[in-house]
Amino acid sequence: MTDDGRYRIPSATLWWSAAFVVLAVLVQATDFDRLNSFAQQHLSPIAPGRGHPRLNDLAQAVVSPGAPIASALVIAAAAGILWTRGRRREAAAWPLAYAAAIVLEIVCKLLIQQHRSGVWQGFGLTFDSSFPSGHMVRVILIAGVVSAVWPALRPVLVAWCVLVAGCMLVSGFHLPTDIIGGILAGMALATAADAARVRPSTSPPSPSSSPPAGAGRDLQGTFGSR
Repeated sequence: MTDDGRYRIPSATLWWSAAFVVLAVLVQATDFDRLNSFAQQHLSPIAPGRGHPRLNDLAQAVVSPGAPIASALVIAAAAGILWTRGRRREAAAWPLAYAAAIVLEIVCKLLIQQHRSGVWQGFGLTFDSSFPSGHMVRVILIAGVVSAVWPALRPVLVAWCVLVAGCMLVSGFHLPTDIIGGILAGMALATAADAARVRPSTSPPSPSSSPPAGAGRDLQGTFGSR
């Protein structure tokens, strides 16, 4: 958010979005059969039916906050805290990003044929596609909004996002291209929502805006207890 209150799409959002579009086109055109087949055969040791039910359950637990309802509740709660803190544009931006993520996921699953994915069920619909990983998108949005509320948790949340991606891969929950697509889409939406945050100006004040003599003492007396 600029100093004059206008919203501008950050360049990072455009780059993440462009990368996602490129990957989506490539998935539709090539399906990355060799990569996805290799992952299914060699990178999913705890997938169902491979003899590690407890590890698979643990991986599912790590991923579970990214489910639609759970993630909606977390994002709504964090947005509510931002609202009570007076950060209302941020409070509106993150739920909007979540809604955009749901629409993007459904549209992509309808248009992009990610074969070898089996049948994906959600939102009362059935899609024979798994691109992108909606769980990955929503996990990144959760990390973004929670870190906006509690910035000190950012390193932990980043580590959690990495762990979620790894769990989805080793458990066979998603194909590699699904996960990468979810990361790209999630980062595009998260950077767009984060841009609603009002940042303090780093430019020096103009001479015409300098306070009159004595104003600094008055302001100090007013806000000195903050």
